[in-house]
Amino acid sequence: MDKRQENRIALILAAVLAVGIVAAVLLSIALRESLISWAQGWPGGPVVFLVSLGLIGALGVATTAAAWLVHAWPQRSPWQSQLNPPVRYVITTIGAVVALISTVVLISAMPPRDRDPSGCDELGCWLEVHESGAWVWGLTALGVTTWLASLMLAYLFASDANRRWAAVIPQVLIGTGLGILLVILASAFRFQETYYDMAESWPGGPRLFLISAGATVGLGAGGSVWAWTRRRWLTPWGAVPLVLAGVAVTAAALSVLIAALAPRRYPGPALCDEGFYCRLDQSDGDATMTVALGWLTLLIAGVLVLIALIRSARARR
Repeated sequence: MDKRQENRIALILAAVLAVGIVAAVLLSIALRESLISWAQGWPGGPVVFLVSLGLIGALGVATTAAAWLVHAWPQRSPWQSQLNPPVRYVITTIGAVVALISTVVLISAMPPRDRDPSGCDELGCWLEVHESGAWVWGLTALGVTTWLASLMLAYLFASDANRRWAAVIPQVLIGTGLGILLVILASAFRFQETYYDMAESWPGGPRLFLISAGATVGLGAGGSVWAWTRRRWLTPWGAVPLVLAGVAVTAAALSVLIAALAPRRYPGPALCDEGFYCRLDQSDGDATMTVALGWLTLLIAGVLVLIALIRSARARR
């Protein structure tokens, strides 16, 4: 592909993107009331509705990318031939518009900032009142499915057919990290009440619960790194389960600490009615200090574990 063809493709994609953005915004505004009724009547409820939008949006992204990858490297495509230009442009337009509309609707499903959700009629307000946190699962579905589709395309269109998996490894690592981060944030937002119930029943109460969570983050991450550096001694069958267990424990504990943070619009213990920080403030009266102790423990544990790992690495040299 020469420079002229690259510029032509860039102009076509830019035009489709511009038209798609305008169409997506206008359509989401026109369907504002219909979106709420669709979310209400969707099989499985609002969460499944937003997850479905995420899957559809990821399909649009993957379809558009695949059409132009086939155009650029037809010899690497499964059928080893190019698509006809009209077919390619139709696929690009439909895929891009579908992806943009899904993304715009998912963004509009996020809770409004600096406004009372009960006083507006937008999708984000309705979801905040009736199904708080549903938007997280929709965006998670969009991100994870797009990542999986990108892995498949990277594998199919790898420059070296004999080293396809090597082309996928960087995306696997990046996508896995982003996926874990999304799961942590989604869990922190979704399971605040469950986490606080666990904190209440924890020996020593919520304060010791958050301190334990902070220590667990450092120890879990350190354990994963230690197991990976000792994989020759532990063998892959021993190292991989330890690494995965450490990542899972670290993610769960970090989710607890994030859930305990004060919300953006915190009205105070007398006016709030749900959430980890709200219930902690109502029962403790010094929620800020309790949460700060958890994060301080994480910092101290992280520094100590890092020092131990550095000394261990030097001793093995």
